[in-house]
Amino acid sequence: MQITEVRNQLVSTIALVDDENKILIGKRPLGKTFENLWEFPGGKVEKNETVEQAIIRETKEEINIDLSVHCIAPLSFSTYNSQNLNIIVLLFISRKWNLEPICKFHTELKWVRVNNLNKYNMPPANKPLISSIQDLLL
Repeated sequence: MQITEVRNQLVSTIALVDDENKILIGKRPLGKTFENLWEFPGGKVEKNETVEQAIIRETKEEINIDLSVHCIAPLSFSTYNSQNLNIIVLLFISRKWNLEPICKFHTELKWVRVNNLNKYNMPPANKPLISSIQDLLL
């Protein structure tokens, strides 16, 4: 019996919550995995980086906001298996950040009511995270 090595990939994402309890989602660009699907901002955790450092870096790169480690809180996680890769998505939540989000990576950004998040087609690892946000905000 041959054993196939499975690699783990940590991904930090964030649910940004505005004053109306809407959540920011972004549409993935063409040519990327899961193109045209909606997602929570964030990305892969790099080597020698904490999950908090990753979400702060990724949100600056993707949507040009400044997050503070003191203004983010862990909310939930999900997993998704693809071939020999186990993707572990960590979801943080924040109501406080600096600068207005702008599209630097996504083709579109949208503020969505919590009860409407299920109407947006998301990557498999993002879908299970919706219920955690709804449980907190509804």
